[in-house]
Amino acid sequence: MSNKITRPVPDKAKVKALKKQKPPADRGMELPIDEGYSKTFLRVIVAVSVFLFAITLAGVLGINTMFENSKRQVVSNFTIQVLPQPNYEDSRKDLLNVVEFMEKYPDVEQVTVLSDKELRGLLEPWLGNNVDIELLPIPKLLDVKIRQAKNFDYKELAVRLSEVSAQASINDHNLWLSRLLKFINSLKMLAVTVLILVAGACVAAFVYAAKTGLNVHREVIAILHTMGATDEYIAVNYVKQITQMSVAAGIAGTLTAIPAIMIVGSMAKGIEAGIFNAVTFGLGDWMIILLLPFVSAALVAVTAYITVVRTLKKMV
Repeated sequence: MSNKITRPVPDKAKVKALKKQKPPADRGMELPIDEGYSKTFLRVIVAVSVFLFAITLAGVLGINTMFENSKRQVVSNFTIQVLPQPNYEDSRKDLLNVVEFMEKYPDVEQVTVLSDKELRGLLEPWLGNNVDIELLPIPKLLDVKIRQAKNFDYKELAVRLSEVSAQASINDHNLWLSRLLKFINSLKMLAVTVLILVAGACVAAFVYAAKTGLNVHREVIAILHTMGATDEYIAVNYVKQITQMSVAAGIAGTLTAIPAIMIVGSMAKGIEAGIFNAVTFGLGDWMIILLLPFVSAALVAVTAYITVVRTLKKMV
């Protein structure tokens, strides 16, 4: 009787099928997170977060641009009012003296006397359309544009102007501008706070999603560990897939936000609020907005890597 052990004969069909089976083209897809509700949840979170971030960021950039344009206009311009006198010729002579003095004053670039039509346009919102300004003791207004607004001495000008005409006075915008600056800074701080909250909510959502995804694929992770895969390898695998998803979702959120930004900008053009100019975006502003998908993807990648590595250490 023979003691030889008979080897099992392999199934030829199974061997043939195994030979035909090809390895995955991307070895980084061994951890299948891109499936089911997890994929949809992550993409929706990124898209909505980038959309809100883009809208808020556009508001910050628009407010900053609007304020800078208004500040430049206000600082480089001021007005002088010349009160009328009982005698028309005396008023006219007094106005001409003030204009001549201002045109020769240092750092003054241009002096413009507002016409009766322009004065009527300023008064119409308050007095209506049927008011004859010639019957009212309305002062003449001079719009003065200066070259070096930073070093311009308004106090010295006021003293010298009083020597030319006792009826002339300067309307300085510095007090009003300082209040406007405080208001604009408050709006910007509020918008920055919203940006931080949106970013924080996005990070928290991804921490939760990463932990949930790892728990769902606990068996796959155990198999990978058995085959010799390290925590860093699994984390890089996870980050690679989630970054690709984040970029695509971020681009979708940005493309959705751009029409909304343009609609709000077109609505702002119809608002005529004194010195406030229409909200405009330069090339640099649009580049910042268009970079949001990649910035969000980088934030997601860092968050996912740290979360995955810490979670895997606890799972061991």
